[in-house]
Amino acid sequence: MNLPVERLKLFFKINFFITSLFFLGFLIFNKETKTLYFTIPAAVSTAALLYLLYFILLRPFFRFYRVVLPLMTALFIVTNYLLLFDFFLFRIWKFHINAMVLNIIFSPAAYDSIQVGYGPPLVTALYFTLFTALELWLIRFIKRHDEQLFSWNRLFNKTVLPAVIALFLWEKVYYGLQNMKANDLILESVKPIPLYQPFTFARFASRYLGIEKVERKTTDIATRKDAKVHYPLEPVKIGKTHPVPIFIFGSDAVRTDMITQEIMPSVTAFSRDATFYRGVITGGNCTRFGLFSFFYGLNAPYWFAFLHAKKGPVLFDVLKRLQYQIGIFYSTDTRWPEFRQTIFYDVKTRIHDHMPGAPWQMDATLTEKWLQWIDEQNLSKPIFSFVFLDAPHGRSYPQEAAIFQPDGGGRTNYTTASAKDRKELFNQYKNAIHYDDALLGKMLDKLKRTGLYDRSVIVFMSDHGEEFFEHGHFSHNNAFDKEQTNSSLIVKLPGHSPKSIDQLASSIDFIPSLLKYLGVRNALSTFSNAQNMFSKSYHRTFATCGNWYHNAIITPSYTFVFSNLPNEILKTKVYKTDDYSRVYHPKGDISKIILEVLNENRKFIQ
Repeated sequence: MNLPVERLKLFFKINFFITSLFFLGFLIFNKETKTLYFTIPAAVSTAALLYLLYFILLRPFFRFYRVVLPLMTALFIVTNYLLLFDFFLFRIWKFHINAMVLNIIFSPAAYDSIQVGYGPPLVTALYFTLFTALELWLIRFIKRHDEQLFSWNRLFNKTVLPAVIALFLWEKVYYGLQNMKANDLILESVKPIPLYQPFTFARFASRYLGIEKVERKTTDIATRKDAKVHYPLEPVKIGKTHPVPIFIFGSDAVRTDMITQEIMPSVTAFSRDATFYRGVITGGNCTRFGLFSFFYGLNAPYWFAFLHAKKGPVLFDVLKRLQYQIGIFYSTDTRWPEFRQTIFYDVKTRIHDHMPGAPWQMDATLTEKWLQWIDEQNLSKPIFSFVFLDAPHGRSYPQEAAIFQPDGGGRTNYTTASAKDRKELFNQYKNAIHYDDALLGKMLDKLKRTGLYDRSVIVFMSDHGEEFFEHGHFSHNNAFDKEQTNSSLIVKLPGHSPKSIDQLASSIDFIPSLLKYLGVRNALSTFSNAQNMFSKSYHRTFATCGNWYHNAIITPSYTFVFSNLPNEILKTKVYKTDDYSRVYHPKGDISKIILEVLNENRKFIQ
């Protein structure tokens, strides 16, 4: 008996058991317990498939015991740690490690926006230490039982291995059959399992068995990432115009119902002089897509193609032609999201960003920079500024601003946050918004003191909303309920009477409408997916909202969610727009709306 090889075999098998337990842990996120007869084998078979890959890669090197043992140890520690990280990620945001998460981790500029504090890194270090200690203990344990290695390995091969193979084969065949039947209960039940690999045989069954797959309604309303941009469709023409000052103030993650006298007194006072679009839907339920769609007047799926093409919006081309003094004030680093390569590509030299300190300190510094910048401008010439504050995104504020209590000391442990913490988390959110509202009040007062307020276009907006477990989700970018999609939009136009509009609106519509207001003669359809929200006939029957992997069509009654993933096989999910409850048989036909959105999403690409 080759003891070193037998040790490695047993070490490998014990770690398979440990990793299988991690995979099984994800099943607590599947509310359909009646599918456990399938999901338990699915979780185990996914772990088995992963370890089969490891075995194929490592087995040829088993004879090099001193080299392969440290490699195996490191591999198992990293595997189980990543599964634990993915567990916490899925628990809060309902998605697994993906391109978006990797984008955050490997983008240094992202850490301006993502403030996690000291808790998660300490927990991370603790778990990593525990995993390392467990693996080292296992190695010593196995060495102390050399005389039993062969019998233990043989027992595993005779009992556990056949059972795992049987589970694997049964689970894959069963999934394939349920896919043929379009059984969504089974097909959706594997969503919580990371790395799950579906097995389908629809083409084989159709060709050789004469069994046809039940068709499910699927729609891909995404835009190819490598598509060539053709935007605008024709040269922009500007008629006779008298440029007015334009000031757009934004604050991250502020949903409409936060604009109250108690939480946002400055913005509430401003809204009395303006048009308050209370029913506005953001173009994206995260910053990247929300701001992109706002500035371009385009649906969120265009982001990828425009990033690839490094194509800025029509807005700044028009402002330059009208000789505006332009200032972009952004609390965090505009390299992440990649706004220097998209929205602000043509005005990169006008950007003031990447402030020091915590988000609330960044916002305070940014406000002072803007106030100073206003003093330096020629007020007799047209001015455009965009100011974007960040504190609500990370619920950041100074201790003296903690007026809503209890707030848990202003700290959030993302690894344990749950619905039971909602009150404290929500108070943190309100405190941060209230703090930023005071800064916005300073800037609005500056416009009044300089005589700019009455003769300017002034806007308060936000990129997306924020959820606090109202529908089982936390933060944003993980659902299309009203808490995440009903962002803020308040617009004051010189000489226009204030009013409140409750009907459905889209943030996509504002910038194109502004361009028409400035004298752009082109039809909106030549450079946007927008409607003119300043028109008396403005009326939307639907709005779109998107993120990395999904897009939604939101109507007053229903919210239809579509996947961008090429391997996504689930049918369109439908929810009630009002309470985001799942609907399986919606009334009416939205095929015409889907066709319209498909055409919108292909208009500006080749």
